[in-house]
Amino acid sequence: MPRSLDLNRLKQFEAPRAEPAVAPVDPGPERWPSREPVRDGQISIKAPLDVIERFRKLCKDDRRTYADMLSILMDAYEDRT
Repeated sequence: MPRSLDLNRLKQFEAPRAEPAVAPVDPGPERWPSREPVRDGQISIKAPLDVIERFRKLCKDDRRTYADMLSILMDAYEDRT
């Protein structure tokens, strides 16, 4: 049979209650967020492996993220048409 819970023994683990030594600091006016929230999306493109490897190599050689390179390629395509 389990023993009953002795609540008096649990009181020894309570933190002592004390008044704060200093007054709380006024946070001041609400600040503007440092920047807009990031709005990311994701797509999956099915392509032949040689095309994917070519794209990855292009990104790596130019030290670009896939998203940056995609944007560059789309801008170049739009300028051409």
